[in-house]
Amino acid sequence: MKLNFQRVMCTGMVWLLGALAVPPLAVAADAAAIPNASATSASKPGTQSVSSVLKYIEKHSDYVFVYAEGANRQLGKRIDISLSGNVDNILADMCAKANLDYRVLGRQVTLFPKGKMPKNLEGAAVVKGTVIDDNGEPLIGATVVVKGAGKGTVTDLDGNFELPAGKGQKLQVSYVGYATKDVTVGEGPMHIQMKEIATNLHEVVVVGYGTMKKKDLTGGLSVVGEETLKMSGSSNLMDRLVGQVSGFSITSGDAKPGSSQELLIRGTNSLSGSNSPLVILDGIPYEGSVSDIDPNIVESISILKDASSVAIYGSRGSNGVILIQTKKGSKSKAKVVYKGTFSVASEMQRIETMGPNEYIRFKQDLGRLGTKKFTGMDLDPVYGQIISASERINYAQGITRDWQDDVFRTTFQHDHQLSITGGTDATSYMAAVSYVDQPGVVIESKYQRVSVYTSIQQILNKWLTVGITGQFVNRETGGMIPNLEHAIKQSPYGIFLADNGDYYDEPMDFFNLASPMRDINADNKNTSRNVLYNGFIEIVPLKGLTIKSQFGYNYRDNFTGTYYGRDTATGRKVDGLASISTSRTTDWTWENIVKYDNTFGKHHIDLTGLFSMQEKVNRGTWQSAECFVNDDMSFEAMGNGEKNISVGSGFWKENMLSVMGRINYRFDSRYLLTLTGRSDGASVFGRNNKYAFFPSAALAWNIGNESFIRDNAQWINMLKLRLSYGANGNNAISRYMTLDRLYTANGIKYVWGDGSQAVNATYLANDGVGNPNLKWETTYTANIGIDYSFLNGRINGSIDLYRSRTKDLLMMRTVPIMNGYKTIWDNIGETENKGIEATLNTINIQNRDFKWSTSVSFFLNRDKIVELRGDGKDDIGNRWFIGKPLSVFYDYKVTGIWQEGDEFTYTDDKGNTVTRQKGAQPGDARLQDVNGDGQITDDDKTIIGNTRPSFTLSMSNQFNYKQFYASIVLYGSFGRWMSDNIPDIAQYTFGVSNYIHGVKYWTPEHPENTEAPSPGYVKTFEHGYYKKQNYVQIKNITLGYQFRKETVKKIGLAGLDVNVSVDNLHVFSNMRQLLNYDNTWFAAYPMQRAWRLGLTVTF
Repeated sequence: MKLNFQRVMCTGMVWLLGALAVPPLAVAADAAAIPNASATSASKPGTQSVSSVLKYIEKHSDYVFVYAEGANRQLGKRIDISLSGNVDNILADMCAKANLDYRVLGRQVTLFPKGKMPKNLEGAAVVKGTVIDDNGEPLIGATVVVKGAGKGTVTDLDGNFELPAGKGQKLQVSYVGYATKDVTVGEGPMHIQMKEIATNLHEVVVVGYGTMKKKDLTGGLSVVGEETLKMSGSSNLMDRLVGQVSGFSITSGDAKPGSSQELLIRGTNSLSGSNSPLVILDGIPYEGSVSDIDPNIVESISILKDASSVAIYGSRGSNGVILIQTKKGSKSKAKVVYKGTFSVASEMQRIETMGPNEYIRFKQDLGRLGTKKFTGMDLDPVYGQIISASERINYAQGITRDWQDDVFRTTFQHDHQLSITGGTDATSYMAAVSYVDQPGVVIESKYQRVSVYTSIQQILNKWLTVGITGQFVNRETGGMIPNLEHAIKQSPYGIFLADNGDYYDEPMDFFNLASPMRDINADNKNTSRNVLYNGFIEIVPLKGLTIKSQFGYNYRDNFTGTYYGRDTATGRKVDGLASISTSRTTDWTWENIVKYDNTFGKHHIDLTGLFSMQEKVNRGTWQSAECFVNDDMSFEAMGNGEKNISVGSGFWKENMLSVMGRINYRFDSRYLLTLTGRSDGASVFGRNNKYAFFPSAALAWNIGNESFIRDNAQWINMLKLRLSYGANGNNAISRYMTLDRLYTANGIKYVWGDGSQAVNATYLANDGVGNPNLKWETTYTANIGIDYSFLNGRINGSIDLYRSRTKDLLMMRTVPIMNGYKTIWDNIGETENKGIEATLNTINIQNRDFKWSTSVSFFLNRDKIVELRGDGKDDIGNRWFIGKPLSVFYDYKVTGIWQEGDEFTYTDDKGNTVTRQKGAQPGDARLQDVNGDGQITDDDKTIIGNTRPSFTLSMSNQFNYKQFYASIVLYGSFGRWMSDNIPDIAQYTFGVSNYIHGVKYWTPEHPENTEAPSPGYVKTFEHGYYKKQNYVQIKNITLGYQFRKETVKKIGLAGLDVNVSVDNLHVFSNMRQLLNYDNTWFAAYPMQRAWRLGLTVTF
């Protein structure tokens, strides 16, 4: 075979991979030195002597013959043999006819009299062969091992291999992207053809209203399968996705158990509306909390990103779409699986506050440098004024306290799932029940969830299939957690309990830093129920034609009750305070889909049509009251409240009607086209713009299937270029904004004439006038992407560049008050997003026993405001600036600290003395004179930076060694501007509280300390401090062992898997004093570090 481009590119890589793939395997060292041993000879039929046959073989190969005792007696024997074909076949034929045995080792062939070969050499012949693919092309670097013998090799550039093995032994051949194959060694060279499996290029992925092979996609999407989801044992589905998908941002601003995360696909588009992606669960829009979905029932998740992928969802697709596909039954015997996770969790890290001695020194510095300028005995902790009277009691007795010990805890968490799956040719089913109990790492916080899932599909005949999926979720959260900010800032000498056993209300005698525990005894309960049913009927009247009708119904109920009794600070003031609220939401979706799929020669066409209707209805009530006779009934007896009784209710309803058409066309698996159009009508808009049409188009060129690539660069399995452009909408307003709205409020009464009774009044609010011309926010997105796969999927990934513009932003516009109102909703703004996302997946090492694979994701996004209200003016109040990012910090910029000898004033051209920064003195923060006018004013405020990361980077590694497996997930966020609480000494301490350990703040004795200003700094100009944050988080580490089936079968099991893991092991960051790296507030609910034991038992 001629030397081609593939060999030039791959020679070094193949042998390197070979060395890595089978380092422990014993391969005959000389076997590779016989390139012509299997050469084909010319034809010489007739009777030949054994010696002449041997000479012929030596002449036409590299073999050298040696003779064991007695073998040379056969050299003169004449045999009937044809000297044509492969010399290995000639050798085997000769020995059989001459009553000889032989053993091949490298170039040396040893001949033995029949039956005289030593037992330890039997079966040690060298087997040769070639490994090819479905098209007859050689597979380079395929692993070939002798089963049970610990011997193996890899194929060369022509797909050839040879290794010591005898007739009847089993060989196992494996190659990335191909089904592993077992073959039996026979006579002569082996030709092994491998069958490609549905991975990578042929992987079938879920797209909107159907499935497609990955290699045939024209749009930008990412797919996360069950194997990736299993890398984390978290009971929260989105936690398992963090860092796994480029362009998909998951942040847990509130890390409380059961809380929902903020989900963003490719940044933010809207200023006033929602930026959350649309979630589709088994084909039906899902309005519940994603955190309520049991991760163990999810089969795959597809993230749709560009206009071509999301266009089929029209008005709700501008923020991207998340498709969640749950597991279904399969054709198999009933299989029962138990999955259990047992965790020990604690806060990932704490805020390092000052200890007792450091705190006293700080309070002394604060006293002498602050406004009171304490000196002498006033600085004494016992007899002075630097600490409060309450603190002095504990100081005198040497009683100290770490308040974080009181609010944080180590908890035991566990979750369990029991499932059954199975089916026949006609019926498939799955059912699962799960329970999660997750007490939070902050006292009083909790999360409990019970889930029931069922799915059944029935093939009634060749043309009719029906199915139904149901889910029920009941979740309980609640508990009044302590104030974490107050706990962190409390004095180590603060009083914890009063003499009567209640929590001491003001441990530092300062009302702004009340006890963090003051209300933790309150009753607080939140119960949510979510019921979802989804049924379909599918008809196939003709080959390629499918008609499907699907109906989904979702009921969500939420109840919240809170009661502050007399054992809480809030309740004591009013003799009990209670409130309850309920919310009930029902929505249904009916979708009718017609699909036609057929191939005509090199042409393939896939047509999809949709008609859809949806309705959502919500009813809510709420009530509150004060002054209860006693606390016995908590919030269960609202009628007993005597004061400040408030009752309310609400209702809303919205509908949507949609039609959609999509055309997918493919020619010769090289050129692909997708055209999509969807029209949506929504009741939230006025009569003038109730309907909108959203088109998109996408082209793809599968360059890897062109002959100039396919024939010359066979290491390229796929190289596809994608282009797409389209429009998607966002109904980013609440209901009834197109209508005039009258309001009522408690306390506003109207008297109809003298002596009449006052009645509740209605009024037109400043924003109460509707705009019937409101229309959809529309995002226009252009995307160019490349999908690639090299070396049979060993290296694969994608790169996407995108640019989107969102026009007709729904925003409040100010109008003259003479109209009787001040603001009105209008379509007046525009934003832009552009960025790059890249994914690289590699299989670094793969052999019989060991596999190491890596996935790296990179995401960079830049957004900006193009226009606001049409007048070219910024909106400083909302911190919206034309040409700048959508979310920024806008403030004075701190450039340092004023020192003794600095020029605090200067003389202007008119001889006037001008103060550069009003009120500034040594030790104060120095603000930047942005406009250069010589003094600090409001005009010197500037944009500090973007509150979104500059880019994110994540990496996951998976390892498999025999029955062991391991994984590690790293996630990094870089270039995000954050509030820096450490140097903000005045705002942080209020001039009273505890402070951060080890901060080098300014004092007259140590002016070189510039980490923070003087403790006595009083802000003349209100400002904050900011820092660009970078961090890398060890998100998850897992180590597990999967027992062999034959082992667990002895104890009556079908499978057993045990693993240990840890979430949020550590964060490497330039900002340490944070509880939650997803939240700019330092005292947010902390991320938890959880050590887990996982168990999966299959019966």
